[in-house]
Amino acid sequence: MKPTTKKITNLIRQAINQVDDKAEVILFGSRARGDERKDSDWDILVLTDYPVDLNREHEFRYVLCDLELETAESFSLFVFSKSEWKTKHRVTPFYNSISQEGVRL
Repeated sequence: MKPTTKKITNLIRQAINQVDDKAEVILFGSRARGDERKDSDWDILVLTDYPVDLNREHEFRYVLCDLELETAESFSLFVFSKSEWKTKHRVTPFYNSISQEGVRL
């Protein structure tokens, strides 16, 4: 992982920990593969131990919004419960892609 990538991923992990320090955080997409462009966003998957409602998802988005302002980087966030991710999403290309290229933070 590039030094700048490592720095940003540490900040992402810290931000997510403010909401749920037990959540799994996975970087995926071009940043995880290492083929990003300078203007690429940061694709983030957050998996929780509990069902995720709109309010909880908003909490995660809020802390990343602060980080966007601080770093001038753009984040794309997906939040699911671990249970929902492993059952409902398991049959999707999205799941397969993240399973293959995702990097746990």
